Amino acid sequence: MKKILTLVLALCMLSSYAFAEDLIENIDVDPGFPVVKEPVSVTIALVPQSSAVDFQVEQNWMTEYINRNSGLDIEWMVIDSTAASERIPLMLNSGDMPDAILGRGFQANDAAQYGMSEGMFYPVNELLDYMPIFSAFLEENPEVREGITTTDGNIYGFPALNNIYSYAARFFIDQTWLDRLGLENPTTLEEFKNMLIAFRDEDANGNGDPDDEIPWGGSWSGASAERDLIFYALGYAVSGNLAVDHTKETPDIVYVPYEAQYKDYLLYMNDLWNEGLIDPDMFTQAETQVQATVLEGTIGFCAMSAPYVYVPETKDNWVAINAMSKEEGGLRIYPAANPIYVPAFMVLNADCDEEVAAALAALADEMYSVEWYGWSMYGPEAGSELDYFGTGHYVEDGVIKYNMPDDMTNEWSFRCTYLTTWNLPGFNSLQYDPYYQLYAEQFPDTQLGQLFATGNYFEDWQPNFIETYQPYYAESIPTFYFTEDDLDRINTLQTPLDDYVASMEAKFITGEISIEDEYDNFVATLEEYGVQEYVELYNSYYGG
Repeated sequence: MKKILTLVLALCMLSSYAFAEDLIENIDVDPGFPVVKEPVSVTIALVPQSSAVDFQVEQNWMTEYINRNSGLDIEWMVIDSTAASERIPLMLNSGDMPDAILGRGFQANDAAQYGMSEGMFYPVNELLDYMPIFSAFLEENPEVREGITTTDGNIYGFPALNNIYSYAARFFIDQTWLDRLGLENPTTLEEFKNMLIAFRDEDANGNGDPDDEIPWGGSWSGASAERDLIFYALGYAVSGNLAVDHTKETPDIVYVPYEAQYKDYLLYMNDLWNEGLIDPDMFTQAETQVQATVLEGTIGFCAMSAPYVYVPETKDNWVAINAMSKEEGGLRIYPAANPIYVPAFMVLNADCDEEVAAALAALADEMYSVEWYGWSMYGPEAGSELDYFGTGHYVEDGVIKYNMPDDMTNEWSFRCTYLTTWNLPGFNSLQYDPYYQLYAEQFPDTQLGQLFATGNYFEDWQPNFIETYQPYYAESIPTFYFTEDDLDRINTLQTPLDDYVASMEAKFITGEISIEDEYDNFVATLEEYGVQEYVELYNSYYGG
């Protein structure tokens, strides 16, 4: 409570005066729109959330709100999320970067490379005088400032931040399948396998056809790392191939494919594959194909961002799978996501005109405001003067609902298409506790304010998810900013290591390559590629 009140006071003080005498006069440093006194022309490359359907700037409430009220004359360059991983690096490497990139998640290594090493990103810490809200937040949360500052002392982008309830991976079981077969939610890998076998053999979906069930559905290349659940059961709080190893008395960072337990993992997964418990298309299909199959009612377990996203009509059937252990009575962990969800969800061109950079920083600052916190998740209130398209939210029986167009049946896709770009700096990942109370206090006449005044508001799937995993919280890999030399060396080592593992793992699991015959050669190849040096570099920061 003290922290919340301090933040409120800080915001009040910071809004009443400028930080420095030499600020650009055209920038309005008071919180709120407009951010400039006279129009400023800017170009922004925007990557909307992947669930948006045919995203159009002119039909999205958030981009329209910015266009109407910010004072900026914006040329938007929309980049589809499926193309962003190719187009944005090409854009950067060709020197054709717009004034800002919004919605592309730059992780710590990316921010350090493009900002510190290559000088492409503007050091936004030089613009904090134009950002009273974000500056106050950093003052109150020095650990966040430390977590987004590179080793040269600069901050190269505007972060998105996680709540304590956010988890890096989300896996759900259809509870109706469990109930129909009289099964319990598994707590060990053996129980998990037995559950999948029952799903395969016993007409778990109850349609009379015992052969149409897919026990474990998923996409190996999709947004959710399907293998993470098994790594958690082995004690690894994994992020990609790296993990914090919680099986040790003093945890450290390991490269999981180089660990002895990785062979156990491959043997376990190969067994599931041979038993027909894993979707035969797991290694070739896209995430959209998984979602379509889930809607058919033939998948019993899979990774999802949330049930209401994948299965809006039967969302209440799905529950979080338990944190599991390798064997009865063993270690059970479920890592929480890093509090710094994305170190840079908006970056500025280092070659920006100073006024343009300051104006864009002032725009980013608004995204950390309490009011924007509501808009970034739920859009405008229905019937308000800001509800330009008649698609705003309202509260009914304690639930937030929306005036969706007739052609939209998926609430999540609707929100990302018509209300919010979602991929934003700020606090919209999984709510942000302090802002509930602030929102209720500052906007008591709004429907959201009145709802938040009754306590934390969760999406319908979240309470079960939180209750299931909070007892098994485990630290994941923190955000690191390496020195320029170490970053260069890590990038040199990481690509061949990860590419090699990616080329081998599916072949081991599917039996294309024999685990028993080729595993020793696999380990030797990792050593040739420098895996030991790679891990030592990470641990020099983790332990230091």
